[in-house]
Amino acid sequence: MSPSNRSIPTLGVYAFFLLGLTTSCSQDSGLLYESLKSYTDEIRVINTHEHQRWCEENASMNHKLSHLIQSAYLMSDVVSAGGTRIDSGQLDSMTMDEYWEINGHALEYTRNTSYYSHFLAGFQKLYDFQDPYFTESNIEGLSTEVEANYTDYRRWFDEAFQAAGFELMFLDQYWNPFNTEVDEMHYALVFHINTLVMQSSSKPSGEEEGPEIYQLAGEEGMKMQTLDDYLVYCDHLFRRNVESRAVCVKNSMAYSRSLDYEDVSYEAARELYERPSSSLSEKEAKMIQDFMFHWIVQKSIEYDLPIQIHTGYLAGNGNQLDNGKPVKLNNLFLLYPGAKFVLFHGGYPWTGEYAAFGKMFANVYLDLVWLPQISREEAVHALDEMLDAVPYNKFFWGGDCAFIEESTGSLEFGKSVVAEVLAKRIERGLLTEEVAREIILKIFRENAIKVFALEERLSRSF
Repeated sequence: MSPSNRSIPTLGVYAFFLLGLTTSCSQDSGLLYESLKSYTDEIRVINTHEHQRWCEENASMNHKLSHLIQSAYLMSDVVSAGGTRIDSGQLDSMTMDEYWEINGHALEYTRNTSYYSHFLAGFQKLYDFQDPYFTESNIEGLSTEVEANYTDYRRWFDEAFQAAGFELMFLDQYWNPFNTEVDEMHYALVFHINTLVMQSSSKPSGEEEGPEIYQLAGEEGMKMQTLDDYLVYCDHLFRRNVESRAVCVKNSMAYSRSLDYEDVSYEAARELYERPSSSLSEKEAKMIQDFMFHWIVQKSIEYDLPIQIHTGYLAGNGNQLDNGKPVKLNNLFLLYPGAKFVLFHGGYPWTGEYAAFGKMFANVYLDLVWLPQISREEAVHALDEMLDAVPYNKFFWGGDCAFIEESTGSLEFGKSVVAEVLAKRIERGLLTEEVAREIILKIFRENAIKVFALEERLSRSF
C-alpha cells in the first residue's frame, strides 16, 4: 500500500473526531446557554428605559391585537413591506379579518425580522401563545384574549409586569414631559428634556401663546422675556423633577436635529434669544439650542442625574439617520468629566463608535436598550465586541416599548442575546461561568442600582 493510500483512513478518523468534537462543543454551548438563560430568569430586572402608557393616554380606548401591532415597532416593518398604517378611529371598528385583508401579506413578509420576533415573544411568554407566527386563523382568538385583559389594564399590567420579571421601569413620558406624577409601584420618573432645548429658540412675540413651555411658565406666573428668565424656569423644572425622585434626564433629539452640540457662550446665546425668533437663521436657532443642552448637562452634574442620549437608528419610517451618529457627542464627554452619559441603542449602525466611547471615557455608559429588537444578530455581534473592549460595570438593559406585551418580548430577546454571547465566550475560554453570571446580574440589575442610586428606592415597601 502506498503512503498516500495509508493516510486515507487516518484522515477519515481525524474528520470523524472533528465532527464529534464539533457536535460536543455545540451541545456544551447549548447547555451553557440554557444555564445562563435560566439564571437571567431569576433576576428581578431594573429596566432602564420605557414609554409605557395607561389606556386613557392612548389615542384609542380600544385594544385589539391590531391596535397593539399598530403601536409596536413591528408596524414600521409592515409599512416598509408595503402595508398600511391605519387611522386609529378606522381601526376601532375594523375586525381582525378586515385588518388581515389589508396588512396580512405585509405582516407575513416581516416574519424574518427582529421586530416581529420580539413582538411575538411577548405573547408567547404572557399568553402561552405557541404558534411560530401570527396567521389569519389564529389572530382572532389572540385578539379576544387581548381585549379581555385590557378591560382592566392596570390589573393586567401588574400581572404581566410580575410574570415578565421586572422590578422597576424607568418611564420616559416624551408625550407628556412635564408630568411628574407616576405610579412608583412600577415606575421611576425620567426627566425628558427635549422641550427645554428645542423650544428655547421659539420664543413667542407680542400676544402669541407660544410653545408649551412658555404657556406652562405663564400659568405658573413666571414670565420668560429674557434668557435668564428661561433658565430660571428650566431650573424650576429640574428641581420639580428632582423632588419627584427623577432618576435621570433623557435626550432623544436625534429625531429632530443633529447631536452635535457646539459650546456656545452665554453672551452669544443671550444676544440671539433677545431677537425675535422668526428672525433667526437655522444656524442661529441651533446655537441657542446648543447652549441650552450644555446648560442642561451642567445642571445634571449639579443635581447628580445621569443623562440618557438616543444614538443611532431612528424608529419609524423615514428620517435623517446620521443625526444620531455617536461620534458627534465626543466634545461633551471631554468637556464634562463630571457628568454621567448613558448612550442608547448600541449606536446602531455605528456600534464600533459606540463601544469605543464606553472604553475611552470613565463617564460614558452603554445601554443595550432596543438594539436586540432592531437586529438580534447585530446585538449578538456588537455585545461580543463591546465585552472585548468595555468593563462590564458599564452596561444596562432597557425595553423602550409602549405596552407591556412588547416590553416583555423585548426582555426575552435581551436575555437571549446576553446568554448567547456569554455562552460562546465561555466556550472559547474567555470567561468562566461564574463571571458570566456576574455580568448578567450587572447588566440586568446591579449596574443600574449603583449608577442611578436606586438603593433607597428599592428598599422601600409600598
